[in-house]
Amino acid sequence: MTEKYLLDSNVYINFYNRYYQENIFPSFWRGIIPILNQNVVIPKIVIDENYQDIWFANWIDLNYLLPILNQKDYLHEWVDVLSCVGRNSCYKDTALESSRGWAQETIADPWIIAIALKEHLTIVTSEKRNPNLTSINPCKSAKIPDICDELGIRCITMNRFFTEIGLIV
Repeated sequence: MTEKYLLDSNVYINFYNRYYQENIFPSFWRGIIPILNQNVVIPKIVIDENYQDIWFANWIDLNYLLPILNQKDYLHEWVDVLSCVGRNSCYKDTALESSRGWAQETIADPWIIAIALKEHLTIVTSEKRNPNLTSINPCKSAKIPDICDELGIRCITMNRFFTEIGLIV
């Protein structure tokens, strides 16, 4: 069985804005198409978070042939993710309740984790684990890798993803 991945919004932003601009790295964009269609699941909220780049949204529409997942189909798991953050003494209430807190329905991070939890997917993100996460000095925001660790979800970096899928451009 082929491993399935769910890429955080920041990975796509790395692709089109930071590292592999289409006009400079066309071989990357040709090479990633079959990988996305064989190995990657894309939820609507990730596309919504990347809406500001029209080129990328159009590129996904043209090249991603699988159904886009509706994150709201994972509401039960989303609540479980929020509960995980809420009951963890390593986080301040702002991790959920601020304008960028995970309880905001438009924040992709908890939805990504919820989908990965239910579908047994590996998350790919540029976020780093918080090495200083303790209840003595609670953090004001949650990070995907830390919550993945707590929920038993595999979480890897973009370069690890490239290695695992064998992308060579």
